[in-house]
Amino acid sequence: MAFKMNNSKFRLVNGKIDKRENWYPDIATSNSSSANTMVKASAEYVAVNWQSGTGTLGIIPLSQVGKRKEQHITLHAHSGQLSDFEFSPFSDSTLATASDDATLKLWNLQQSAADPVVSLAGHTKAIDCIQFNPTALNVLASGSADKTVRVWDIGTGQERQNISCFDNSLTGIAWNYDGSLLAAVSKDLKNRVIDPRSNSAIQVGDGHQGIKPSRVTWLGNSHYFLTTGFAKSRERQISIWDSRDLAKVVKSITLDSSTGIVTPIYDIDTQLLFVAGVGDSTTRCFDLNTQFTAEPALAELVAVPSDTPTKGICSIPKRALEVMEGEIFRLLKLTANSIVPITYRMSRISYSEFKPDLYPNSASLTPALTADEWFNGETKVPVLASLNPALRQSGSASPDSASVENLSINEQAEESHQSSWTPSSTSLTGSGSNTPTTTTAAASSSPSLPDVPRTGIIPKIVRTSKYRHINVAPFPKTSHYTNLKVFGNTSNTSIAVNSEYVAVPWVGTGGPLAVIPLSQVGRQVTVPCIEIGSQLLDFDLSQFNPSVVATGSEDSHIKLWRIPEGGLPKNNKVLNYTNFETDLIGHNRKIVSVNFHPTAENVLISTGGDMSLKLWDVQQGQERFSFDNQHNDIITSVNVSSKGDLFLTACKDKMMRIIDPRTNTLVDSVQSHNGVKGSKALWCGDKSTIFSVGFNKSSEREYQLWDSRNFGAGPMTTGVFDHLAGVITPYYDEDTGVVYLVGKGDGSIRMMEINDQEPYVHFLTEYSSGVPQMGVAPVSKHLLNIKKCEIARFFKVSDTTVEPLQFSVPRTRTEFFQDDIFVPTRVSTPTMSADEWFNGASVEPERVSLCPSDMSPLSTAPPPVKKEREIRQEIVEDDTPSRDQVINTFLGRVLTQREDDEPVVKKQSDSPCVSDSEWD
Repeated sequence: MAFKMNNSKFRLVNGKIDKRENWYPDIATSNSSSANTMVKASAEYVAVNWQSGTGTLGIIPLSQVGKRKEQHITLHAHSGQLSDFEFSPFSDSTLATASDDATLKLWNLQQSAADPVVSLAGHTKAIDCIQFNPTALNVLASGSADKTVRVWDIGTGQERQNISCFDNSLTGIAWNYDGSLLAAVSKDLKNRVIDPRSNSAIQVGDGHQGIKPSRVTWLGNSHYFLTTGFAKSRERQISIWDSRDLAKVVKSITLDSSTGIVTPIYDIDTQLLFVAGVGDSTTRCFDLNTQFTAEPALAELVAVPSDTPTKGICSIPKRALEVMEGEIFRLLKLTANSIVPITYRMSRISYSEFKPDLYPNSASLTPALTADEWFNGETKVPVLASLNPALRQSGSASPDSASVENLSINEQAEESHQSSWTPSSTSLTGSGSNTPTTTTAAASSSPSLPDVPRTGIIPKIVRTSKYRHINVAPFPKTSHYTNLKVFGNTSNTSIAVNSEYVAVPWVGTGGPLAVIPLSQVGRQVTVPCIEIGSQLLDFDLSQFNPSVVATGSEDSHIKLWRIPEGGLPKNNKVLNYTNFETDLIGHNRKIVSVNFHPTAENVLISTGGDMSLKLWDVQQGQERFSFDNQHNDIITSVNVSSKGDLFLTACKDKMMRIIDPRTNTLVDSVQSHNGVKGSKALWCGDKSTIFSVGFNKSSEREYQLWDSRNFGAGPMTTGVFDHLAGVITPYYDEDTGVVYLVGKGDGSIRMMEINDQEPYVHFLTEYSSGVPQMGVAPVSKHLLNIKKCEIARFFKVSDTTVEPLQFSVPRTRTEFFQDDIFVPTRVSTPTMSADEWFNGASVEPERVSLCPSDMSPLSTAPPPVKKEREIRQEIVEDDTPSRDQVINTFLGRVLTQREDDEPVVKKQSDSPCVSDSEWD
């Protein structure tokens, strides 16, 4: 018998980092340490655990590699941290998410990403892992910290099985090949094989004995499953187990002593195992081929090194591979700011023909069973289909293809979720269209297997904007105000800024307010404060009289203060300043907000716990108007129109009102956000539109845009941000149309542009930092650095620091005044006196150009001089001989050789061939 080597055909597979143009850059990866999964992919989308907020996913089309000109989809899935998410094996646009808020949600990415199509609740603690059944449609298993595994029928939105045989929380689950059994690993350091339809564990055995979580995957159509975990000695291990007998491990190897949790990814078709740990820079590959051994082999192949640590890893479906280029597998490696593809290819002489020996029939989008059939005890293997592109393009049926029954949610789920949802097969056109065509397999004789070419940016018309690439940069630390003790429990304002001072509430008794000169940057050693005498609730700095400060306190008093020239006096014994100028008394309860009028001098606006809005003449020290008996709860925001005549209020009674305070009339009102928490609203400059932010019934933060002339038509547009709890405060720049959204406790500032193009509110960009803000305060346009194209500046306050942030627009010809983005802005002086305004005057603010005296506008600048490229043409002499020269040279050599040979021939002819003596 001839000897046969114990090697598989894939032992020479070549893995390498893909070209940089095929990467997914600019990824805001979440820093969550509790997430089981960081990245997943289908044949259409890549889902990433996103950094922008709690429970948020970033969704990117799989074919959209390279620099993205389009904004990714942000899926605000849960109010808690995301723990796991998974794409359906039968629909590339169906995504399941799990969170530590103990809920499961199903999303259809081809429809609205604002609302889930199915939401499942039943677990009592955080859900740690989920996985779709590989053969049955709409069957999903979940493992939780409540020590249970539950199996759901997501078509009906019902929990069908509950297996509670665990002594600690689950860390990983995996279905076997035909979807009849589950392998589970948990923190009780046990491995279990579960029959979910009988609610029992049929095998139990000791697993990895380390304290860190383990992971599990089933090894294809076999009795074996594989786990990764830690030994008692804290070494990372890979172990193979026989599901029929968990008393002992079949095979185990030690990887190393690193601390990152290892994720195993198994390819059923090639029997290759890919592993990468969190923080690892190398992705390792093992051959588990069983062609020559009864048990899986565990031979390590060539690893793929890189210079960036791994945060997560996943594979893409086989039907999305470039099979005609020899690609047999593709991993997506998530790093801190990008997704790096790792491709595995087979070296072949020719790629002109499909190689069926490399690509056996693989899992298709066709389910083998319905959910009811599976729960009733039926078991079938997955439906397979060919990966041959010719069969997919022609629509030829695979021998193993099967039709799919069009399944829909029953009436009970439809009433619960207000929608009918059916996971369907999807296909992509060869051009990489961003809107895949949805088809059911019942309409075709074979399942649709999309061939996704990575062609770069998906062709689509992108909306242009001057402010799409706003750059946000913190000022140098030498310009920060540090060593502060900021009190963060004021009702509205946490920081105020004018041309001379920055004010923040201070920690201490008596409601201290620190007022620091802008020039006094750096570490604050001695900080004198204004002492209110009661708990400080709100404050404001006058923009017209920089030394005037207004404060509102819990004792219902509003006090006006004047800062001495040079700032509050510093004294080693007494630091607090108590000399107020005016005490305004009129509210019956605590003060909620105090704000100076933006266009009229010496006019103060206040709201209180008595649900009234009052107007004060600061110079006279008296109340002039009071708007009572119109608000049914606390007023959460007040905003003044461009002319200064109409006020816009948002209230906790969920109503938004437009009032004319000088005539004490209600102009219009509408119910806005339905959430329990308060909302905020503002006018969009001199336009008739109103922008508001608040919470919906699901406690999601949302925005709405209204037409103030037609409240009855409802909002012009609405959108959801996330599930965070901090109240968002909007700041609108009427010169650029950009609204800045700042959430209390967030570490990010969103920027959106409001214009007349549908959907009217357009996301621009987002600034993220690791330090959560208590609040921000905008700086007057007249204080900006116009020469550096600075369009806005905010002072951001945290618990110990005030940090200036510069918002600028990148431009090429910065030597000119950019008059297309710096339109004439409001003057820094009041347009009306208090008496004029109270007597009914309404004057549009005067506007002035921000162009510096030493700059000229870009609109009048000459066109840029195009530098002529100097083309240096090197004269190369051609030394190659001509045809005639070659022939003549050759003939010359022949003639010379002939002349040399003639004497020899003549001499030989003259001499006899045989001597005369030989003739004897």
